[in-house]
This record gives sequence, C-alpha cells and structure tokens, in this order.
Amino acid sequence: MQKEVHETAAKEHLKIAEEYDRKMQEEAEMNRKTGLRAVASQNYFYAGINAVEAVLAAKQIHSFSHESRNRNMAENPGLFSSEIYGLYNEIERDIRNKVAYRGTNGKMYEKLKEFACLANKEAGL
Repeated sequence: MQKEVHETAAKEHLKIAEEYDRKMQEEAEMNRKTGLRAVASQNYFYAGINAVEAVLAAKQIHSFSHESRNRNMAENPGLFSSEIYGLYNEIERDIRNKVAYRGTNGKMYEKLKEFACLANKEAGL
C-alpha cells in the first residue's frame, strides 16, 4: 500500500479510538464499558499498525503479516524507536484479542493505547 493510505487509516482509527475511549470513561455500566473498550482497542491497534506501515511504506517496504512486519521492523531499526518495537512485540495479536474480544481490562488496554499514540507521533501524524 501507499504511505498516504496508511497515514489516513492510522489517523481515522486513532480518532475513532479516542472517541470510544472518551465514551468509555464517561460510562458507568460495566457491560457497556466493556463493549466501548473493545471498539476502542481494535481501533487503537489498527491506528498503531497503520502508523508503522506508513513509515515502512515511505521506504518502499511492505508487510503482509504480523510476522513480516516484525521482521521488517527488526531489519530497519533506525525507522522505529526501541519503545515502539518493544510495545509492538508485547501487543501482538493475542493481547489485542484478549482486550477486544474478551473484554479484558487493565494494562493490556493501556499498552494498546500507548502503542497507537506513540506510533502515530513517531510517524509524524
């Protein structure tokens, strides 16, 4: 994909995630809160992934899976901070699934949020 496509996707996913995060913070009912967290976490995940992909695409590097993205990040260490790379490896699909599909709360959600915000910032978005 083109860099601009990933940039637009990252920005839109981040905007949606922040909107749902705000709604979740305002919500009192736990079941509704869990549903809002699921939507926010999915969007935080994809905001971060697309920000990473935008940086890679700017260098004509393309990923086709979580594993190839991880390899591309490792093979191009100057493109990403060690913090982004570390968060990416912590988050992986399993953590995203626990938060988005099972409603797990706590540090995993915060890690997804941190990854997305930092990745977008480092990508200059």
